[in-house]
Amino acid sequence: MKLTKNEFIRRLHLITSVTSVTGKTYRAIRVDGRYVTFIRRGKFTPEEIHIDELYDLYLNEDVINASIAKKYISGRSQSPAVAILNMLEKHMSQERNRGAGQEASADEIDIPKRNAFVTSKTRRTKDEDTFFLAISELAGEEFLVSKNIGKPVNKSDVFLSDNYRDYDFDDHVIDCYEKIVHALDSDGSFSSASLSHFIDGLVIGHPVLGNRIVEFDEEQHFTPARKDTLIFLKTILPDSCLSEYIDICSDLDYLNNAVLKKNRIKDRLSILPDSHKDFIQWLHDSEEKISGYIEPKKGFDYTGGRIAQRAYFDSLRDTAHLSPKNKSLEPPLRFAKKQFEDAYKKDFKDLSTDQLRYVIMNQLNTRYGLKLF
Repeated sequence: MKLTKNEFIRRLHLITSVTSVTGKTYRAIRVDGRYVTFIRRGKFTPEEIHIDELYDLYLNEDVINASIAKKYISGRSQSPAVAILNMLEKHMSQERNRGAGQEASADEIDIPKRNAFVTSKTRRTKDEDTFFLAISELAGEEFLVSKNIGKPVNKSDVFLSDNYRDYDFDDHVIDCYEKIVHALDSDGSFSSASLSHFIDGLVIGHPVLGNRIVEFDEEQHFTPARKDTLIFLKTILPDSCLSEYIDICSDLDYLNNAVLKKNRIKDRLSILPDSHKDFIQWLHDSEEKISGYIEPKKGFDYTGGRIAQRAYFDSLRDTAHLSPKNKSLEPPLRFAKKQFEDAYKKDFKDLSTDQLRYVIMNQLNTRYGLKLF
């Protein structure tokens, strides 16, 4: 028996992402008035399907494919329409199986992935996992892509090369990067490899947040190298969080007891270095044992190169929205672990989900002028 239109619409609200029979993914699915909107994988702009057309297709056809859908669905949305109706039928089939006392097979059950890390006994829950669970609950998981909720970012989602020359930046941005690579003592030998899979998270098609890179910055990011890059970035970017981040980088106590510790550096600084180059000289003089945290890296071929590379990669995420290759991408959202801890004078691991959500909403509002509720 077919669903009534009201029940049909109610069930559409439960569908947030689908995959077509050819493997194409459509996400951020939501009912918006008379339409169902969705975003194609690798795109940022929402498209729409008229609910009346979708319901007519569901009501009048028992076998549905893209060719049949053309008779009902206008525009170029036949494939997503079919994928949505297939998911609707899958949900209903699961309900019928359970109603008949049968257990659905593991392949049939849609198991939410975002909480998989919480119940795993083989993997410790990371602070980054906890953060992304909190922000996904606030913003809606259907709008968020992140490895921390089981949906890794890839290069079809956003353009992010390790070479600043690949972005087609305006001249003033290129000039800024020339200063950054000089300050970081880079030889400029970048490979043009994609860094998209290193992004912490990405919001796509959110009605308030839009399309943005989302980063959760832990202790290892607040180095003298990062401070140097932030000072240059302030000349080309609005100061949403740059000054705050510079202040964290300038906190000698935090640098010694959190940043160096996280980078597995045993020695401690007596004064704050004036620059990354001064820090590297101190690191050299301290005869620190080389580890993966401070090893040389391509483009930064010296002890401490990994620290410089991280700061450089952070800068590329800060400016990715300035590239014409990332149309519709807006400035990134950055959240420092230290800001959560300072708000409640507690270690991050001791904060409740409600406390994390409060800080996230406050930062969105005060820093970025974005209000979720």
